[in-house]
Amino acid sequence: MRVYVDGALSHDWPVSTARNGYVTPNGNFRVGLMAPMWRSHKYHGSPMPHAMFFRGGYAIHGTYAVGHLGRRASHGCIRLAPGHASRLFGLARSHGGASVIIRN
Repeated sequence: MRVYVDGALSHDWPVSTARNGYVTPNGNFRVGLMAPMWRSHKYHGSPMPHAMFFRGGYAIHGTYAVGHLGRRASHGCIRLAPGHASRLFGLARSHGGASVIIRN
């Protein structure tokens, strides 16, 4: 994931996206709901720290399964290391939201 602040590259972090059989949507989105700690309603209350929802139930959020970062492992969300998710959440909050562009 590349994070830009005011048009300049600020961070470049490994992420996990949808594993086989699932989809991470491509396109341009705007972050809607932001929650410091969210629990999945669909996947047995799985923790989603620093969740930033960008399309329905799809979110960018932290994961404790950091060993899977850099490869396809999610049900469609974009997973980040907890510290990176916290940093991104803070940046989005301080800038009044965030735009999300997802490309393969």
